[in-house]
Amino acid sequence: MKAFVCITLVCCCCAVLQAAQVTLKNGDRLTGSIVSLTDKKLTVHTDYAGDVTIDWAAVTQFTSDQTMVVTKSNKQVVTGTVNTEDSNVVVGTTSGTQTIPQSDVAVIRSQADQAAYEKSLHPSLLEDWTGGGNFGFALARGNSDTTNLALGFNADRKTTTDEWNIVAASLYTTSTASNVTTTTANTFGGSLTYSHNIIPRLFGFGMFSGLYDDLQGLNERLSPNGGLGYHVIASKTTTLDVLGGIGYTYENYVDGTINNYIDATIGEILTHSFTANTTMTENLYFYPYLNDGGNYRGVGNFGLASKFYKALTWNLNFNDIYNSKPIPGKKDNDLILTTGLGISFGAKPK
Repeated sequence: MKAFVCITLVCCCCAVLQAAQVTLKNGDRLTGSIVSLTDKKLTVHTDYAGDVTIDWAAVTQFTSDQTMVVTKSNKQVVTGTVNTEDSNVVVGTTSGTQTIPQSDVAVIRSQADQAAYEKSLHPSLLEDWTGGGNFGFALARGNSDTTNLALGFNADRKTTTDEWNIVAASLYTTSTASNVTTTTANTFGGSLTYSHNIIPRLFGFGMFSGLYDDLQGLNERLSPNGGLGYHVIASKTTTLDVLGGIGYTYENYVDGTINNYIDATIGEILTHSFTANTTMTENLYFYPYLNDGGNYRGVGNFGLASKFYKALTWNLNFNDIYNSKPIPGKKDNDLILTTGLGISFGAKPK
């Protein structure tokens, strides 16, 4: 019995020694394992509360027997056990102890977190895609026959330095009354966008978009654009980008009208995760035509996606397409509201 008690005490002591001890300036203490120190936030994994994120400025002392990867401000990497002494971080490496001023520490990661980070720097083009497709269908039969079909697809691949984004959407609606069938909506459009960080906040982008809209009499609109953007907000739950540039727009209408425009590109893109399962996206683009003064077009999109069972989602999308110079007999603005079910793929970035 005594032997059993001794063994149990030794195991408990070993468990405590292997855990990270974090002491805050207000006297509180946490026990767990260090996940990372990034953006002046220390993340500790605890058995009782999961991952806990603490402001680095609120930490007065921590020690960890777990091997960590410490990246200094000059990009030098040091690996070993970590603890703090006064205003220094002390790393116990296999070749000795290194003392680093806290101000010179850029990032601290666990070995697993560091391996995931290094992999994210150079993924293949087919890796790390997230997104989904959505489907909406409505059918009415009786005094009037109505059919509504809405399809959508989006895919996004973001790394630490660049991002690919693909969006496509289609809406087709017919209504039959007194044996006369009328097409009330028939559109198909999409865009392909690539952006690359020049510096952490500033990025360059290139975008190609296309649209077919039967009710506007638009056979095709093709528009390549490019320019610079700025990451105004870049947190785990919210991103906000503003961008500007220049591009070209080609339009071909059913009445034979062909337009060729040089346009400026002004836009913003906002995403926000309300919860782990519910996300909002919004973007607005404005294209004033530089070679046709006073004329312009604008595109606005708003979407909500909420995962309710595994990969299944409920989607709500609102689109506004405005053209200041439609062909004769056509309106200048189209509003489209769709809702339906969808399926998501890919893991969300951590």
